[in-house]
Amino acid sequence: MHEANDIAARLRHTSQPARATPRRQKAAAASDLQLQVLEYMRTFLAQNDQLPPVHCVAERFNVALSSADWHIRTLLRLGHLERNAVGKLRFPREKGGAA
Repeated sequence: MHEANDIAARLRHTSQPARATPRRQKAAAASDLQLQVLEYMRTFLAQNDQLPPVHCVAERFNVALSSADWHIRTLLRLGHLERNAVGKLRFPREKGGAA
């Protein structure tokens, strides 16, 4: 066991450090379709008192469920949507308390 640790230590010191793979840049703004999805979600909320399920978004924009989910997750990442304590989608609340 001691010999294996010595070999591993020598390999760590002589090998080249692993290169970090470049990550894709995050989009700074939502696409036109994502903004349309966001507007649809606002309208759906006003009419139904809840946000639409993913399958409703997919049907409305004639896209696959995975595409609708991807657009919703992108809106989450960009801060246009957030999840509440139980994981349901909601529109972001204002930061800070009312004075």
